[in-house]
Amino acid sequence: MAATVESLTTEYGQVLAGMRATFRTGKTQSLAWRRQQLEQLHLMHAENHEAMTAAVRQDLGGPKLRGLAELAGAAGADHMLDHLEEYTSEKWVGGWIHRQCVRPEPKGVMLIIAPWNFPILLCLHPLAPAIAAGNMVVIKPSEMSPTTSQLLKTLVAKYMDNDCIKVIEGAKDETTALLNLQWDHIMYTGNTQVGRIVMTAAAKHLTPVTLELGGKSPVIVDESAQLDATCARVAFAKWLNCGQICVAPDYVLVHESKEQEFLKRTKDIIKSSYGDSKESPDYGRIVNERHVDRLQSLIETAGGNVICGGVDGIDRTDRFIPPTVISQPKLDAPIMQNEIFGPVLPVLSYKTLDAALAMVKGQETPLALYVFSETSKNVEKVLQECPSGGSCVNSSLEQLGGENMPFGGKGPSGMGCYHGKFGFDEFSHYRSVLRKSTLPLFRGPFAPLPSAKNPTPEFVYNLAIKITLGVLPRGLKALMRRFP
Repeated sequence: MAATVESLTTEYGQVLAGMRATFRTGKTQSLAWRRQQLEQLHLMHAENHEAMTAAVRQDLGGPKLRGLAELAGAAGADHMLDHLEEYTSEKWVGGWIHRQCVRPEPKGVMLIIAPWNFPILLCLHPLAPAIAAGNMVVIKPSEMSPTTSQLLKTLVAKYMDNDCIKVIEGAKDETTALLNLQWDHIMYTGNTQVGRIVMTAAAKHLTPVTLELGGKSPVIVDESAQLDATCARVAFAKWLNCGQICVAPDYVLVHESKEQEFLKRTKDIIKSSYGDSKESPDYGRIVNERHVDRLQSLIETAGGNVICGGVDGIDRTDRFIPPTVISQPKLDAPIMQNEIFGPVLPVLSYKTLDAALAMVKGQETPLALYVFSETSKNVEKVLQECPSGGSCVNSSLEQLGGENMPFGGKGPSGMGCYHGKFGFDEFSHYRSVLRKSTLPLFRGPFAPLPSAKNPTPEFVYNLAIKITLGVLPRGLKALMRRFP
């Protein structure tokens, strides 16, 4: 008999209760535990990277080299190991008589819900800062990448502390049951529609969330752009993983003087990169037939001119859609209204930069924004007028690399961020701690407060008002900040 959402909620509730009991022992507060788990996370990648790559290729196809992208969790663990003492230490932020401190503390038991497009990366990369912050974690991988999901369950059970870090597999019912429970933080990566469901579920328990969503990430190519680099970098970012990347270029706005050259160069790059893309070992597959049908419909209703690819080359059984470029699609077509999340690139021309920016600003805030230009004034205009979660100038995807910059969305493309210290902060509670001397001189405040019989001297009262309002001479103000 299949489990119901109610029975699964009960089952997972018992798992969560057990983890909370372990958390209350203070086990994860120990830096030794955190360090050991981060070392194990790195070891898991080091000893199993070939198995990880094989599992991802079985689920999604694509080149062996693509497996490198799944190993960022190892880099995240390395970064946390290098900075663990620094990030976890209590920080003095001001005061001497009243020593003001901030100390990072674990939030508790976290839930990480990951998607299928980078099924190892998006499970294990956020795990590193979650562990470093002292949290326990339940990971829910996607059922749409079943080979990888099973491998993750096996590896986490083998390498990690199973009292504190677990993998729960399943589909919609299992995810619904998990969201019925009260977690201390939820991280979800996926589409905006499900992001709203996650946030609604979290709101019932006042649970904080990190949402990494998506949107229509635009590329703006102005008249000064170097098209050799531009076309190569856009093509790499668009057709890596068959466009199934939340920050993949969604559509291109190219200055009308560069349009034809951009289209020709892009078509040539596709041919030189993939040849017969259906037979190419470097070209991936769509995750399932339902998404093939969705993408085929986007192409069929796009309008415009198909420069390469198109519906004739689609093989539904093989989950294959060729690299497709469409020039001047209809602006009201679904392909220009919804995130594409596939190997189809609409290209539109513009006369003025203001016209291009107006189009971008007419869409919801994207997760990424790419601008290709050799004119710094144009670059600054784009960055100032068009908000996004992250951006690249004269490149694409590279804003995700490394641990020194945050990765996150804004508005409909997400909330919160992670990578490096930003992830540690996201998964920590920063607790204020004031430490005060008990020497007689510093013993106040205490009752009774000043009264008519024992009034405060006027000059003291006036000084207190000025201190409260911050209306003090600059030098005295600086001194008061340092020695409150």
